[in-house]
Amino acid sequence: MFSVADNRNLNVICPMCFNTLNPGGQCMFCNVRVDLMSNPEPALPARKILHKHYFIGKVLGQGGFGITYKAYDLRTSQTVAIKEFFPKGYATRSIHSPSVAVSEAHMPAFRHWMKAFVKESTILKSVKGLHGVVRMREFFQENETAYIVTDFLDGVSLRVYINSLGGRLKLKDALSVLRPVFDSLYILHENGVIHKDISPENIMVVKNHTVKLIDFGAASVFSDPIDKPFVVLKQGYSPIELYTENAPKGPYSDVYQAGATLYNALTGTIPPEAPQRLKEDMLKKPISFGVRLAPIVEKAIMKSLRVNPFERYQCMLPFIQTLYGEVIPKFF
Repeated sequence: MFSVADNRNLNVICPMCFNTLNPGGQCMFCNVRVDLMSNPEPALPARKILHKHYFIGKVLGQGGFGITYKAYDLRTSQTVAIKEFFPKGYATRSIHSPSVAVSEAHMPAFRHWMKAFVKESTILKSVKGLHGVVRMREFFQENETAYIVTDFLDGVSLRVYINSLGGRLKLKDALSVLRPVFDSLYILHENGVIHKDISPENIMVVKNHTVKLIDFGAASVFSDPIDKPFVVLKQGYSPIELYTENAPKGPYSDVYQAGATLYNALTGTIPPEAPQRLKEDMLKKPISFGVRLAPIVEKAIMKSLRVNPFERYQCMLPFIQTLYGEVIPKFF
């Protein structure tokens, strides 16, 4: 892709959309007034320069593990997303300095969890060729912490996309949207990586009609996992083994979440939580919601959602083959 450096005065760049401000400090494109825009503490301030060439814009999200910013690469004039390692409750930042501060008592945990963040960057780098996974551009350390730079995805989450179409998708449409994600999960598993946080909120439907799996903050190499500062549990999407610290996790854990995502897209309903199902399984078949499916497809979805991990598909391949009726293509 052709790109060119942006040599504008930094004071005229809009921190919301990165177009040009008028002399009064108002953007001529998104109409934001720069004097009225600010990022919430403890995030980096808008218009801060990171790594000599990233112009920080608005905060896109804050979680237990970090802060994600919309940013602008001055070298290429392209919009990117930057995830900053900033564990909530452990890291602090003064309004007078961009550097992250950690107490002596919290430092061992901070350093341990930093390894998990570095592992996330390694995972993203190793799978950057997958068409169904957000692409990592760069990893660097600065301000006593670390940053992952990825493509900025201009679109909406699968959750918003489904809601915009009435809260449900037809099987053909759901399978079409989810195919890049399912294929990429298969390749991730073949390379020893499990995502562990698949849901309609973490799948982006981009404006150019591509579909991307995002947020690898919970991901791990299941043959050599690193403990992370939190466990991601999403009601209805997390399999039973994620509720127990020492329970084995594997590709079958992602199979459950992929099945729950497809189930939700088709029925408009989130499956009951796994611990509740362990006591009494009240999961209804899609046909109960008026969804018309071939029996083999419905059985495949229900098998992917078995509470017992050993009763599910053990990897994505047979699940994909059953849903689509074909052999998965070879990517590598």
